[in-house]
Amino acid sequence: MLARIPLFASFNDKDRAAVAARMGTRHFAKHALLVRENDPGDALFVVLRGNVAVTRATGEGKESILSILKEGDFFGEMAVLDASPRSATIKALDEVDVAMLAREDFLDVLGSNPRMAVGLVMTLSARLRATNENIQAAAFLDVPTRLAALLLNLSSNFGEHTADGIRLTLRLTNQEMANMIGTTRESVNRTLNRFWDEQLIDMRDANLIIKNPAGIGAIAGKPRA
Repeated sequence: MLARIPLFASFNDKDRAAVAARMGTRHFAKHALLVRENDPGDALFVVLRGNVAVTRATGEGKESILSILKEGDFFGEMAVLDASPRSATIKALDEVDVAMLAREDFLDVLGSNPRMAVGLVMTLSARLRATNENIQAAAFLDVPTRLAALLLNLSSNFGEHTADGIRLTLRLTNQEMANMIGTTRESVNRTLNRFWDEQLIDMRDANLIIKNPAGIGAIAGKPRA
């Protein structure tokens, strides 16, 4: 499994076996909480199967979904690196299996593998850039633009090409999509119905299909060739 995970891509088989020997695994049911915001940061998690949402409380019982992680992604590195409390809550979107590496073991492995450290910095940089883009979008872009951009992002990470268009393998509720783009469920409902009326998407199946990626891209300000 570790051979398919980018964080350990630079390791040889012997090194990966040594890391695997230090890891434990856990299974989580759909909607289960893997870690809670402000919990102690005592382990790095690697997603082996399934998808998880990275969320933060925004007050009045509401939450914001910062990102969605899939197989091969990792989380918990910030709290592990500086021994701080968890900065976010991680929730299972479906059945999830994770591997866990205790803080002491993670720091030991990181210290002896410079390429892993470089990969970690690159991942953190990409996440920071995505966070900055999301903040800017929430401040200056309207709901249709933000939702179209989200659909494009989901199609890149969770899309499979079919005869009818790009089918999203990840199922999100309208509330979850609203939590990702900083709006209300009602606004997402209206906008998705508008996209459907314009034959940009198809919602008849349990998994949303993007019928016209170029049209969605144009709304998002990212037209495709």
